[in-house]
Amino acid sequence: MSASSLAVQSLARGDYDRLEHLGYAGAAPDITDSAVLERWRGDYPGWRGRYWAFLDDDEHGVLRLHPINVARHSAQSAA
Repeated sequence: MSASSLAVQSLARGDYDRLEHLGYAGAAPDITDSAVLERWRGDYPGWRGRYWAFLDDDEHGVLRLHPINVARHSAQSAA
């Protein structure tokens, strides 16, 4: 793992579905620029290579394109 490795944000399936519905998330094959995908694979070794999303990652609320992982199941338990 390189010194420039970054942590990949994980989203719950419901959060991802809402972002996708609004056009703010999608499947990685939707990104046609392979240079972006290759850079993400190098910079984010924990990325599963399936999804992306526009996320606000600073105090200014600017949306930026990021690789994401979608949680396979909810960690919530039945009450």
